[in-house]
Amino acid sequence: MRDEYLKGVLSSEKKNRDASEIAARDEFNKRHPPIKGLVVPHDLRKMDLPERPWRNNRGQWFDLADYEVLNAHLAELKPGSASVRHRHTTEAYLYIVKGSGYSLVNYDDDPVEVVEWSEGTLFAPPRWAWHQHFNLDENDTSRYLAIQDTGLLRTMRLHNIERHSVQLTKEQGFELLRAAIDSGTVHGGHHGREDGSIVEPHDS
Repeated sequence: MRDEYLKGVLSSEKKNRDASEIAARDEFNKRHPPIKGLVVPHDLRKMDLPERPWRNNRGQWFDLADYEVLNAHLAELKPGSASVRHRHTTEAYLYIVKGSGYSLVNYDDDPVEVVEWSEGTLFAPPRWAWHQHFNLDENDTSRYLAIQDTGLLRTMRLHNIERHSVQLTKEQGFELLRAAIDSGTVHGGHHGREDGSIVEPHDS
């Protein structure tokens, strides 16, 4: 277990409380209750999703089968946009439902790792590691399904979601992507196109 994990979760420093996204998440789920039951009665690629302004994307939570440990949500990145850089105490598997892009992942003092993804990719940011997701498609959305152990962490009073004080622009993110491709350290992906060429970002 990384030292940063316990230090960050158990810290009572005001800066950590101020950066927490828990209140925003809970308020969102009051206004847009999680979908319950045994099955989601919608196509995850097409269902309507409400805005999550604190995360700069859209989303919907699911609370299936009255599970007490697992929790899931669907998130959508707008065309050519990025999510907010953040970290959480939950473990999370991210499955790409639609689209293509990349994610930047690192602990505070570690180099940034790049994960390229497209429809069908499954990956996981390490627990309490910073991560930010970028949609490479300027004309369409991308979506991922996140499955997490939120119920367990909430019961243990260890649940936290923290926003990073520095948000990377898509130009900064793309430079990290290009450097990882050039050095051969990128995880997964096809560099944005079927032929393996790099997709250049465009100004919004």
